[in-house]
Amino acid sequence: MKKTTKKSVPENKPTQPAVFRVVNPITTEETPLKNLPVRPRDSRLPAPGSIITKNYRGNTIEVKVLENGFEYEGKTYKSISRVAMNIVKRPISGYVFFGLSK
Repeated sequence: MKKTTKKSVPENKPTQPAVFRVVNPITTEETPLKNLPVRPRDSRLPAPGSIITKNYRGNTIEVKVLENGFEYEGKTYKSISRVAMNIVKRPISGYVFFGLSK
């Protein structure tokens, strides 16, 4: 019979919530995702034109909130979770990663 050993589980450090900065409201000409329908906004998201800032592993991450998506490093994403997954390279909730959950 094999002896099972208990593996140590790494402790997850609590993440700091993101910081919001409101800049000039965006215009429709700046929105790269013009062909997407406007969906009702989630109440957890800041207003379009805001910048979500978060420190992650010594880097400052800035995500611009658009009318129909999010802009990060010059690329446009449909959801905040896609931005978070691109940053951490694994599935994760964008609301949890950026501290937007209630």
